Amino acid sequence: MRRNVTVLAAVIAVLLTTAGSTAVDRLADPPPAATDPSDVRAIDTTYVMLPVPAEVAAPVLPVLPKPPPAAPAARTRTVCPTLPPAPAAPSPAAKAVVSRLRVYDRPDGTLLRTLDNPTVENAVLNTRVLETRGAWLRVQLPVRPNHANGWVRAADVERYEVPYRVVVQRCAKRITVFRNGVQVWSKPAAVGKPSTPTPLGSFYVDFVAPMRYGGAYGPYLVSVAGFSNVLQQFGKNGIGQIAIHGTNKPSSVGKAASNGCVRLYNADLVDLVKFLPEGSPVTIVD
Repeated sequence: MRRNVTVLAAVIAVLLTTAGSTAVDRLADPPPAATDPSDVRAIDTTYVMLPVPAEVAAPVLPVLPKPPPAAPAARTRTVCPTLPPAPAAPSPAAKAVVSRLRVYDRPDGTLLRTLDNPTVENAVLNTRVLETRGAWLRVQLPVRPNHANGWVRAADVERYEVPYRVVVQRCAKRITVFRNGVQVWSKPAAVGKPSTPTPLGSFYVDFVAPMRYGGAYGPYLVSVAGFSNVLQQFGKNGIGQIAIHGTNKPSSVGKAASNGCVRLYNADLVDLVKFLPEGSPVTIVD
């Protein structure tokens, strides 16, 4: 029994000596080289304390002058067409001397229509002579469509000449009168709105009549043998025929403000009717 205990004790001693030597060897071995960055056991982390930098003053930036304010956008000025010249020669016209003026498609041709004289406005029927052929005259008529014309017998009318011509400029909103080709009178005017423009073309003064009550049309009405291309009538009984007249809205003069007529200051209208006769050509341009 003693022998067995002695042997067991010897074995235990040998084992303890071997284990202690192995533990010392392991502690003496250097750590393995870092081969895998993810192996935190193999990384020797070293912290380096950097000196705190001294406080640095903020740089002083130069003060730049403020840019000048942008100039306002220049307004676009409308450039209107120039005033066309007027012929120096007088313009031929004619007024009916019969109670019913017959109009034909050609000399000795087919009857087109018959016009009453005086007219529904109780005015003498005036026409503008466009062509003469023997005993026949081709005349412009105060009816629709604009620039309607036909042939009448020279014996049914009385011919006369007018030295005045009227030009209405829609863009410039101005009315100008020539006498024998020389400008003698020019005033600002109101013309038709964009939705109801004053019609373009060559017309003539149909008749001139005083207005009893003034009002919206001023003291006179200078009827023009031209018609609105938009409105078939003005008011209750009008037929859409344009005119040069006065106004009770003087602030509208110089603007596109009417239903197609040409408005003047009342004082200018009174001045105009003093010298402008029926039959005078009226040219309306842009």
